[in-house]
Amino acid sequence: MKRAIHNTTARAAALLMLAAGCGPAAAQLHESISVEGKYVPEIIPAQRLNIFPSALSPRLGSFEMDYERGGVPASFRPRALAMPATGWNASRDVSTRRGYLDLGAGSWLNSTLSAGYRFIDNATTLVGVRLQHNSSSLWKPELDVNTAGVKRWLYDENIGAYATHVFRGVGRLDASVDYHIGNFNYYGYLAPFPIEADGAPAQTLNDLSLRLGWRSPLRSTASLQYHAELGLRHFGYREMHALTHTSEIASLPGLRETDFQVKAGIALPWGNGSTAGLDARFDALGYSGLEGDGRSYPSSQWNLACPDGYGMLTLTPFYAFRRGQMDIRVGADIDLSFNAGPSESRYSLFHIAPDVNFDLRTGPVGLYLHLRGGSELQTLASLWQLDYYQMPGLATTRPVYTPLDARLGVDFGPFSGVSLSASVAWKSSDRIPLRGWYMSMLGYGFEDVPGLDRPEGVSVYSMDPYGLSVRGFSLSASAAYEPGRIGSLKASVSYQNQNGRKGYFNGYDRPRWILDVEGSLNPVKPLTLTVGYGYRGVRNIYAHCYVPVQGGGTAIDGDGSSRPRLASLRLPDLTLLNLAARWRFTDYFSVWLRADNLLNRHDAVLPMQPSEGVSVTGGVSWLF
Repeated sequence: MKRAIHNTTARAAALLMLAAGCGPAAAQLHESISVEGKYVPEIIPAQRLNIFPSALSPRLGSFEMDYERGGVPASFRPRALAMPATGWNASRDVSTRRGYLDLGAGSWLNSTLSAGYRFIDNATTLVGVRLQHNSSSLWKPELDVNTAGVKRWLYDENIGAYATHVFRGVGRLDASVDYHIGNFNYYGYLAPFPIEADGAPAQTLNDLSLRLGWRSPLRSTASLQYHAELGLRHFGYREMHALTHTSEIASLPGLRETDFQVKAGIALPWGNGSTAGLDARFDALGYSGLEGDGRSYPSSQWNLACPDGYGMLTLTPFYAFRRGQMDIRVGADIDLSFNAGPSESRYSLFHIAPDVNFDLRTGPVGLYLHLRGGSELQTLASLWQLDYYQMPGLATTRPVYTPLDARLGVDFGPFSGVSLSASVAWKSSDRIPLRGWYMSMLGYGFEDVPGLDRPEGVSVYSMDPYGLSVRGFSLSASAAYEPGRIGSLKASVSYQNQNGRKGYFNGYDRPRWILDVEGSLNPVKPLTLTVGYGYRGVRNIYAHCYVPVQGGGTAIDGDGSSRPRLASLRLPDLTLLNLAARWRFTDYFSVWLRADNLLNRHDAVLPMQPSEGVSVTGGVSWLF
């Protein structure tokens, strides 16, 4: 807001100089204005900005590593983001309604329900609730004659409440509670004998998050600013399914994880745009579950031990400078870990990584350089975001250390509705977990998945405590044209030269190419047509090789240079073509229809995780 007011004032000054010829008077108007007011960064929208959340699948989208795991994934899109300009005479609709409801259902008994309501919404207080439901229960993958009757079913529910209150002149109090439960089956399971319909192993996950925070009031640039927050997240599975030596499924109590979080920070602005500060975060994690039950498990392939509790303190001192359209931040992440990793190979106490941003904009052109890094905690909750059907246990609690995650980019626009951007990135990460195999382990046991490329005399699929160090480049570009209400066109593409240890980690499937294209058209005012195309190409998933050792068990297999050898599985390219239509009867009520996967592809997202074919759903949206 400050920059916008600053630019508007400058234009006003120029007009006065032309009209009155009064240079000194115009110069007096060239000032920066700071406006104190309510600032609420987490705003629950009263409008569904997307059309329909796709049926839940492993989260394999390209992403930059997020080194701060304080948030809880939400099922809505926040509105507290800057809205890009779209062109001359364009506009954005913002609803002031307190509630929203989006309901849809379709083939395979897929269904979705998004709802929310703000009970209190005024200048100082915000209180509301939200609900997200997704389910699917009829599609039959038909992978094998023994499991021909197995259906893929999933019920995923999120419910939450939030509150914010501003104590004028004192500060702001934030609180939230969220509960997420998932109930699903491992539909890729291949039994060695015929089983009854829906007889695949089932699972339940529970995810509870609590948060309470305090933030200092917004004052002049010469005032000390501070914030503090307490958080608690419990994430756990009901049971762990494992194969016995007789190729039968047995179960243990699943692993349960509790993460206690403390975050705090101070910042002292001074001078003209300078700020010095310190951010801190502490995580203390404890585990339970996976108790033995006296049955016979192949311990060489399954590490069923309950991990030790551990903690990590991250200190981030920084200096920031903002003036005009230049934004500079120079800092460092200093990580101090305690008891992390397996007992025979603890994660070292001290790690450091840069936390540097340089952003500069000149007219419609922007240039940025970001140098980041740090230690990423390998928690059940964070790994679940990469694979919904992950193994409900941890082989190690060793964090992933990224000494450098650098990105250099340039963007242009928006200008007359056109935006362009390009960037090059280089990232080095140590000990990335080699996961994503759990469904295939239940399906094939200790036999190879068809197509697996491995040396002879070795085995794979172990709960790998070693992880893989990956280093490499990523090139990306995007373009958008948003002329206004007539429609829009957006496209993005990225390339990573993936090959085992060489590459840029962007999911367990490590795609070389990622392409997303989306276009919308408004032929008449009430009607919006949207078409989307997504592609993840040249995908491979990796695992370490193991060899038998004398006396039983296995050991990791080296390649002669003390590096473990890798096995790989080429996954099919993912190609998705979607079409959607929405008709708005009023500004507050509309109906929609969506068809996903029009190419009817059943490609596996991860090993033994085939996707359903064409899916058609329809529903209504209502703001109230």
